[in-house]
Amino acid sequence: MASILERVHSASHRAIVHVISATPRAFCPPYHRVTMFGLFKRFRRNALLKEPLPSSWQQALGDALPFLETLNTGERLGLESHLKILMKQKHWVGAGGFELHDDIRLTIAIQGARMARALPLDAFERLSEFVVYGEDFTRPDDAFGGPIHGEAHPFGTVVLSWPACQEGLAYPCSGFNPILHELAHVLDVSSGYFDGTPLLHRGEDYEPWARVFQHYFDALRQNPEQAFLDLYGAEDEAEFFAVATEAFFELPDGLLDEAPDLYEELRRFYRLKPHIIPCSCTSHEPDEDDPDAEPDEVGRPLFGPGDPLDFL
Repeated sequence: MASILERVHSASHRAIVHVISATPRAFCPPYHRVTMFGLFKRFRRNALLKEPLPSSWQQALGDALPFLETLNTGERLGLESHLKILMKQKHWVGAGGFELHDDIRLTIAIQGARMARALPLDAFERLSEFVVYGEDFTRPDDAFGGPIHGEAHPFGTVVLSWPACQEGLAYPCSGFNPILHELAHVLDVSSGYFDGTPLLHRGEDYEPWARVFQHYFDALRQNPEQAFLDLYGAEDEAEFFAVATEAFFELPDGLLDEAPDLYEELRRFYRLKPHIIPCSCTSHEPDEDDPDAEPDEVGRPLFGPGDPLDFL
């Protein structure tokens, strides 16, 4: 398997090709193609962005993001613009008979707008629909055989478990947020591949990105007992980027302390400084009456000291 450093040279070359080539390549993301359909879609988007934000959305933003009033004008505009696009220009489906209310759609979309607020408006261009289950779901071909909290597909669908989303949002300091995780995969595949390297802003960004991500990915795989990131990130480079994104937005201070260069690469990509959302995580702290008891798990099951890392 090629390392991040080896594959990033190809990614950097692709970024240059996107700029200088008049003929779209087969691997180019769809939003690099200029078509009549694309122009019509852009016209509709521009009209949408001129619409005022509904008052109920304003209220929901304030409730979900306590730091809302501290955002600068550019971030606030980007937040609201991405929210409109996710709510109005993506298809939403309730799976398995789940009734997908507007407040659920809004809750999910706010998280997407939160992470993309400083990114271009076509950041989620590959995303076409959200499919939301009312419970954790499973797939017969899943190697782990357990419940799945979410997944992203290269053809544009993000699938989420609503209970898992609620759990992640209830405990932001757990570093577990399936919405951020799956949307990080969408950003990742903007380069054409799920490989842990999204389409970066400048050609010169690829080399430091590859060097830093390779270092921490290797460290997570080689020394999982010392991990400060979710061990799920050791599965492959794509999962590492998604897990690192969760930590960047949910546990920024911890990430900055443990891996300042990884934090910096993510800050440069997302073009923002993340804000901490206050958390009361008493439900996964040890019981005061039984301090030796195991705390309740939040998020993905973690591997115990003796558990095999089957994906290594």
